[in-house]
Amino acid sequence: MKKIGIIGGGVWGSALAKLLSKNEVLIYARDKGIASSINNHKFNPKLKYVVFNENVKSTFDIGEMQNLEFIFVALPSQNVRDVIQKLNKIHKNQKIIIASKGIEIESKLFLYEVVKSVSNNKNICILSGPCFSNEVAQNLPTAVTLASKNRNLFKEVNSLFNSENFRLYYSEDLIGCQLGGAIKNIYAIASGILLGMNLGENAKSALIARSFVEILRLGKVLGAQQNTLFGLSGLGDLILTCNSLKSRNTSFGHLISSQPTISIHEHLKSLETTEGYYTVQAVNKIAQEKKIEMPIANSVYRILFEEKDIKEEIRKLMQRPIKDEFY
Repeated sequence: MKKIGIIGGGVWGSALAKLLSKNEVLIYARDKGIASSINNHKFNPKLKYVVFNENVKSTFDIGEMQNLEFIFVALPSQNVRDVIQKLNKIHKNQKIIIASKGIEIESKLFLYEVVKSVSNNKNICILSGPCFSNEVAQNLPTAVTLASKNRNLFKEVNSLFNSENFRLYYSEDLIGCQLGGAIKNIYAIASGILLGMNLGENAKSALIARSFVEILRLGKVLGAQQNTLFGLSGLGDLILTCNSLKSRNTSFGHLISSQPTISIHEHLKSLETTEGYYTVQAVNKIAQEKKIEMPIANSVYRILFEEKDIKEEIRKLMQRPIKDEFY
């Protein structure tokens, strides 16, 4: 039985704890109420219908993570640097699995680079793919990508998941695996906007296809492998997230277009962390600096941060100059 730490007491961290609970699992939760609920009542109030076994415990002391063999990071992306720094010391033999999705706004770094720069640890891998937390916690069939430069590390992490319904595929493409998981949240917001405006299935299908083209463009410039972007952590995650209101990002897009009299910031408060809201800021900077054509992502940015009219942004997208589909 392995000793596993999960940094993050939200729904995703708790879903992973449930999945890994044949091992000894310790969840770090900044909210003392959540830690108390897990320890005393064996459930996280944020994650419905899921009860933990005796192997799962919680703490609000980040220092208790220091001596655990495996550390899963399941935090909002903009909090990763701060929380890992507070851990003070990650032993070089610890294995770190980044299960968060996003790009740090200020540095424009993927989370692998953020964690590596703070911890100076080389045993880092990325867990990403199409997986809603509640379905994972209920042990419904799920397949994801685990990216690492070390195949032996993949094998070690894979052995922790003693579930027939959670399948891991190996990749060595750290950039591609992170890119797909982060950027799809931007397009999920766009998909939610279309849904809230009742623009139909044709529009949503076109949006997903053209969004994927933008992901490929960005991936090519940043050095991602195209096959990775066509896989679970890229296209797979994009399809899932854009097609369901279970996604916080899709729900957010739906709210801002169907309830425009309420401010964007009020809508943000009504949901758990909406990663696309933050990721689009970093992607907008990268696209401008590297001159990458990303009209859909740019429109989402303008709607969220420049208060541009949604209908006008859609009109602009539909009236862009005619061109070949692929060039």
